[in-house]
Amino acid sequence: MLRRLFLTLAIATSALAINGAAWADITILVPSGSEGDGLRAAADDYGKLKGTKVEAVQAPYANVFEQGANAGATKSGVFDIILMDDPWIPFFAENGHLEDLTAYFKKAGMEGPDSDFLSKSLAVCRNPYNTGPYVCLPYVGNAQMFFYDAAKYKEAGVDAPKTWDDVLKASKKLTESGGGRYFGYVFRGGQGNPVVADFMPIFWSYGADMFNADRTKVTIDTPEGAAAMKTFMALRDVSPKGVESYNANEVGTALAAGTAASSINWPNYVATFEDPTQSKMVGKISYSPIPAGTKPGSSEIGHWTMGIMSASKNKQEAFDFMMWATSPEQIKISALRGNPPVRTSVFTDPELTSQEKFRHYPVLMEAIQASTPRPRHPKWPEIENAFGIELSKAVAGTITPEEALKNSQEAVSKITNLY
Repeated sequence: MLRRLFLTLAIATSALAINGAAWADITILVPSGSEGDGLRAAADDYGKLKGTKVEAVQAPYANVFEQGANAGATKSGVFDIILMDDPWIPFFAENGHLEDLTAYFKKAGMEGPDSDFLSKSLAVCRNPYNTGPYVCLPYVGNAQMFFYDAAKYKEAGVDAPKTWDDVLKASKKLTESGGGRYFGYVFRGGQGNPVVADFMPIFWSYGADMFNADRTKVTIDTPEGAAAMKTFMALRDVSPKGVESYNANEVGTALAAGTAASSINWPNYVATFEDPTQSKMVGKISYSPIPAGTKPGSSEIGHWTMGIMSASKNKQEAFDFMMWATSPEQIKISALRGNPPVRTSVFTDPELTSQEKFRHYPVLMEAIQASTPRPRHPKWPEIENAFGIELSKAVAGTITPEEALKNSQEAVSKITNLY
């Protein structure tokens, strides 16, 4: 563990040196990909505007969590700001790694973030969820949507899918007529985060949840969970072979290539589908909220949020940067760079909504407002991994759906000490 910690810190220090400075007025840890690229660009803009050194250390998704956790545990102060996936917030907040922003807002003469932010975007930034103090600010407005080829669905007798029964009706017909070359549905079945991300919206749409309301009991292996699993397995049966190893890229590729008609996915894939150099489906993909089961559909929210590390030596400077980066003007620039917004004014900006590439904004805003956060538990990464292993085995057919639910109930109960 100690060796890994030293290696992690060495990598971070090397990254800073490579970027031209051994230390910086503000140092930000960001993920690889469009989310991190957008904040890196904003950091460059801020540095030029304010004359402040701002360095962004970029790492793969899992490494951001690990490096942030190590920095928090050792109180190294190597990072001032961390760009977090929102399910990480309980871990960082409940382990004392994040600064409570209350005093900083009061110093600025504010009670908290302004009301232009979407309410669900703000809810994930409080710990406990929606009730506690703000420990971060929203930056990237991710929430899942349902993507489908409207023309193909219409051929299959479904104009606009409102329920999972609608999806299955169209998908079965399309797969049966596809001759093994075209499929009605495709999903992420890979172990861990991929399969859990695709299962949770279906799980919720049948009234299931991982824990009871006060987080004192695991509630995976229930009649509601079984109903959700039945639909999930039916979707597997109309998907391509091998989806137990699929991640978001494989799903996106299938839709862009026109070999699958529908899926749940994240909004950053819209740019791929509407790019003629990457997609055969430009202008042909429709976007809708998550279909209903026995309950209204609900997207998994997946916001990227900025928090100040409690060991930071530059906390006020970090807060000032975060306030600037999440202002309406900067969130609009971030949207133009490819990141979904978190503000009503940007979602409804005529300059954006009049462009074809932003035609999904009304649906995405609705999806965020109807979204559900992943279970707010400090051990969520461990829980997600265990749950995802069992779900992926069920998708692969190596265990039954009933065994997957039973095994998941036991594994999550053990992790959380809830029996």
